[in-house]
Amino acid sequence: MSVARKTMDHPVLILIVFTLLGLLGIFTYSKIAIALFPETENPVVMIMTTYSNAGPESVESTITKPIESAVVSVNGLKTMTSTSSEGSSTVQLTFDYGADMESIISDIRDKLDRVKSYLPDAASTPSIMRFSSDSMPIMRILVRGNRSVDDIKQIAENQIIDILEQADGVAEADVNGGRTARVNVELDQNRMAAYGYTIPTVVSALAKQNLELGGGKVLEGHKNYIVRTTGQYSSVDEINDTVISTISGYDVRLKDIGTAYLGYADASTESYINGEKGVYVSITKQSGSNSVTVANNVYKKIDQLKNTLPSDISLEIISDDTDSIRETISILVKSLLEGLVLSVVILWVFLQSFKSTIIIGISIPLSMIITLFAMSMFGITLNMMTLTGLILGLGMVVDASIVMIDNIYAYRQRGARPKVAAILGSQEMFMSVLSGNLTTICVFVPFLFFIKELGMMGQMFKGIIFTIVIALVSSLLVAIFLVPVLAGKFLPLTNRGEKPVKDPVLKAIYGFFQKCIEGLTNVYSKLLRICLNNRLITLVVAFCVFIFACALIRTMQINMMPMGNDDSVTLNVVLPVATPLDETKEVMLALEAYAKDELKGYKNITTSIGRGGRTTYTNRGSIQITLPETAQQIDSAQEMQNKLRAHFSEFPGVTFNFGWGMRGQMFGADIDVVIRSDDMDAALTVADNVASAIEAVNDCGEPSISMDKGLPQVELIIDRDRAYQFGVDVTTVAKEVNYAINGTTASVYRKGGKDYNVVVMYQKEDRKTIDDLDQIYVRGTNGMVAVSNFASFAKGLGPVSISRENQTRIIHVTASILTNTNANIVENAIKEEISNNFIIPDSVTITYEGSWQDTMEQMWLYIKILAMAIILVFGVMAATYESFKAPLINLATMPFLIIGVVFLYKIIGQALSIVSMVGIIMLVGIVVNNGIILVDYTNLLIGRGVALKEACYESGRSRLRPVLMSTLTTILGMLPMCFATGGQAMMVQPIALAVVGGLISSTFVTLLVIPVLYSLVMKPKTKK
Repeated sequence: MSVARKTMDHPVLILIVFTLLGLLGIFTYSKIAIALFPETENPVVMIMTTYSNAGPESVESTITKPIESAVVSVNGLKTMTSTSSEGSSTVQLTFDYGADMESIISDIRDKLDRVKSYLPDAASTPSIMRFSSDSMPIMRILVRGNRSVDDIKQIAENQIIDILEQADGVAEADVNGGRTARVNVELDQNRMAAYGYTIPTVVSALAKQNLELGGGKVLEGHKNYIVRTTGQYSSVDEINDTVISTISGYDVRLKDIGTAYLGYADASTESYINGEKGVYVSITKQSGSNSVTVANNVYKKIDQLKNTLPSDISLEIISDDTDSIRETISILVKSLLEGLVLSVVILWVFLQSFKSTIIIGISIPLSMIITLFAMSMFGITLNMMTLTGLILGLGMVVDASIVMIDNIYAYRQRGARPKVAAILGSQEMFMSVLSGNLTTICVFVPFLFFIKELGMMGQMFKGIIFTIVIALVSSLLVAIFLVPVLAGKFLPLTNRGEKPVKDPVLKAIYGFFQKCIEGLTNVYSKLLRICLNNRLITLVVAFCVFIFACALIRTMQINMMPMGNDDSVTLNVVLPVATPLDETKEVMLALEAYAKDELKGYKNITTSIGRGGRTTYTNRGSIQITLPETAQQIDSAQEMQNKLRAHFSEFPGVTFNFGWGMRGQMFGADIDVVIRSDDMDAALTVADNVASAIEAVNDCGEPSISMDKGLPQVELIIDRDRAYQFGVDVTTVAKEVNYAINGTTASVYRKGGKDYNVVVMYQKEDRKTIDDLDQIYVRGTNGMVAVSNFASFAKGLGPVSISRENQTRIIHVTASILTNTNANIVENAIKEEISNNFIIPDSVTITYEGSWQDTMEQMWLYIKILAMAIILVFGVMAATYESFKAPLINLATMPFLIIGVVFLYKIIGQALSIVSMVGIIMLVGIVVNNGIILVDYTNLLIGRGVALKEACYESGRSRLRPVLMSTLTTILGMLPMCFATGGQAMMVQPIALAVVGGLISSTFVTLLVIPVLYSLVMKPKTKK
């Protein structure tokens, strides 16, 4: 018994099953998490080791190199990079996507255990951590109030961040701006020397006098009393009255040698929001958490805080990265709905039947809903890639249903009853529908073989592959089972003879549509007849157009992925190393003023002066400009960059570079000149020259060098023999100098439920100049001795950090391309500029590892995928036709899809990219569907005894309507996405453009060239 007959015997069962699937999909839709990109597992492991007070070169030789040697043999290691900086070492190991990270981490741990004994005693145990690119700040919340910035900072630290960190998915809430309150103990150097005190003496005395200890329990009567010694400071005056020691019966108090007061730490960073000094809280999400869900949880906590904060304190969100996610998803959902409406409208035009249109209108969203249900079951997020898959699937899922409903309607027109028409019509097209969907599905199989080699792109496109395949399988099930049931039982189709259209308006509309279709059919019939009568000329013309399109590719821009519309602009500013904070502030505020005066349509401007962390940089700053949604923008991100760029020449000696945006964060810089050498001085000189060469090329933006020349430092050179004579050891000297300049925490002062660190150091007057270092006293075996008696000071430059890649020192000089020029042309211009202006030393090597190299590597992978897809499609068609000749006809037409892709891209000025290749590979499976239907019907006519050329002609005429319907529904379904440029939607727009352009040209080839090829290849059988 046939599938069609069995289906029509149980119509209620079929309807109930699909209804339940639809309801499940609707109810689970709200549970699908929203994200910008699919969740990817970064195959990166970081090994962190600290080595206090060690310089970068010492860290490199004693920590970094031994660790690198130990882990370089880990299986599957792709690249190894390291950074050795003051007091810390970071080794980063990158593996192929899909690697077994748990096994790898275990292997790394074993190898580190073997090398631990060779590390310095003062070094920490190397810690292993998984790197996650999504563990980054996603929100900035401004804290406003009618108080000083420092007071607002305290409120943020004490009352706000703890509540925000309680939100599910929040990893950390960090306060930026303002100064940290503390008790400063500033000591007079001369008085310290007079009394014979060192800083550890004072620290010890303060610690001993500020203590609270339990003393057990005492039983009195029927009660146990807890004994507690309360010796904590209750006021700053008590700290000043602390007795340091007693000399000749005289109590020397802290106030005799210095002053303690409640103040703030020295400012190393400052923040300005829209020109006003302020405080903001940055929210970092946990690795693996969904950004939109985390942001929603933070909103709830903000509402909760409004009821507990002081009346003058308010919270305002100044930037939210999830806005871009919401905008992008909203645009793509809108494109999906618009495509659905357009597809249904075009079907109504062709079918001229409400029932037929309703049946197709049910099959499309039902296939989508079933796909969403599958996404929910597998834990897949609704992101830019999966939505793109749904939009691409929108036009394809209707193909099977169109073929079915059209053939069922044809039987109804011949007078067959609804149930009989449903059985015969669906049974006749069963194999065509099945093979058509299989050819589309099988083009995605090769992706599975190259998923590791595709790296990040492979991880990105897994979502598209999943959604399209599930959507196609869903649509196939709907077409085979549900459409016949609806057309034959619940919404039985009627023919015009049984039920003519009586409404005059509807009759006029249908008449107009029918005349247009008949007119189009007549034009096509004449054109097809001409092509069949002039077969050689037809093929020559098609081939010449194909060659012309291929020639145009050389004139087009090629990149990895198009840039989206970023929702912010970040300008990074670097002044000469060791520039004081005040000078950096002057430059940053001047740039901020230009931004406020000249930029139009921004939401907020956040200026950060200085940079904290393990190492403080007072010479760095950044300006982040937050933009509204794309539709509300006046100046785009690119226009804002150009306006700011015009002022860079006003700040000599200052280095500028803009943040890379979403594409740069994913795939790196457009231009990346890599300099390798063990001679860091020579490498830095070459890096400066390369940066100058890049600046001379007009296509490039501001170059950035990954390593600073060096940090001005003063070396304390100890004469060991003289130090031994005074009974002084190096450790004591180093600590005393560090405490005097940086300060050290002696104790904690508690007041009003708040804790303040008590930090001891020399007063500002005694730590201003290098000469003040000579007057620092340390305690020797024979009493106090000045550092100048056994040490000297020398000025010099020390490396800020040392970067290595695959065990070789390395410097990256990066830049962005500002024009539409291809990266290889820009690289050649840079090479020429370098060769004309300076000679590269033998000890230095230069390689170019920017986007062009990655693009070409990816391009070759996609060409392999394309070749495998064509082979698989050929196999499916050969199995369907039981012939090798017929599939060759369809394969011969595949190259012609390039015509539409190239012409459409050229007309709109879009760049070809790796994303375009995904669309082209999809076309391999899509364009053959109409050809399969055409060839299949031609075979049917020949089997009925029709002459070869006449069969080709009649097949084209009769199949014109279903071919146009399936093509136009696919094109119109994707058309809104072709115009979707808001948010980051532009990054996937090339897929829709490639599919639409390729479908347009391949449809002409299917309707005109396939009949010609069939008539040439399939020789008529002669009767014996």
